[in-house]
Amino acid sequence: MLKVDKLNVSIKMNKGLYPVLEDVSFSVARGDTLGIVGESGCGKSMTAMALMGLLRKNIKIVSGQINFDGMDLAAFSQKQYEQIRGKRLSMIFQDSMSSLNPLMKAGKQIGEAYQIHFGLSGDALDSKILESLNSVGFTNPEETRSKYPHQLSGGQRQRVMIAMAIAGNPELLIADEPTTALDVTSQNKILTLIKNIQAASALAIIIISHDITVISQTCSHVCVMYSGWIVEHGKTKDIISNPKHPYAEALIAAIPNAKAKDKELGVIKGNVPSLLQRPKEGCVFAERCKYRMPECSGEIGNFVLKDGRTVRCILYRHKDGGKEQ
Repeated sequence: MLKVDKLNVSIKMNKGLYPVLEDVSFSVARGDTLGIVGESGCGKSMTAMALMGLLRKNIKIVSGQINFDGMDLAAFSQKQYEQIRGKRLSMIFQDSMSSLNPLMKAGKQIGEAYQIHFGLSGDALDSKILESLNSVGFTNPEETRSKYPHQLSGGQRQRVMIAMAIAGNPELLIADEPTTALDVTSQNKILTLIKNIQAASALAIIIISHDITVISQTCSHVCVMYSGWIVEHGKTKDIISNPKHPYAEALIAAIPNAKAKDKELGVIKGNVPSLLQRPKEGCVFAERCKYRMPECSGEIGNFVLKDGRTVRCILYRHKDGGKEQ
């Protein structure tokens, strides 16, 4: 369904061009779910915006391909994107309160999608809005359609966002932090809803999150992202149980574990570097890495291990069967 190959995105800032995403590669099959996980500022949402053709004017795709069902989206104009965005590929944006129009009722916002993509109006449109609200778990769709976003709970707003995103019957859905700011019960309901929608339509899904627990519950494969790099990519169960990249290892060590409640949680010292602080050469994680060595200041390629996962770390040049891509 989707194959991203060595995608490079840069931002024009302070009279210079700074890399935001570097050699980002991954794929998603029809009916599959891929997770992208990492701290804030790692490039997760920027990746989503690049896929959706929603980059700001000062941010450009420099090189690479975004192959979506045989089409290279990296070369698409905005006019071409308008033909497929919201219909063939769609997105649930993070922070429903700021993403929804505060001056429009929920039903009208959902209805816009059906008007634009299918030209519905009148009774047919009203019927579709109610059907849509019902499909995302509202037991009182008539009442919900008449409410403004501020009159809905966080979980309810997220369901409205999902209803809008799937209105065009997309083939690929990107969910950017779909459970942020929700309580645990609401999180589980939203994740279950997304999985049920996928099961009914063989939808390909990308879930972006800073919470690796959410990824472990929903995704068959995961990309661990750090400072614009995908540092590890493989099956979720393999990476969760036996992370290879030092950053993935540190992320998983920071997850609370009820079975090891006496064990001190791991801490990743330092912060994700800003665009101006990123090293021009070598590994972007080296400054925070406990395995740092002189070779880390040189070129770091992607290494394919025996189990099929890729790791962008010099440790795997001659380890675990690592072969450079």
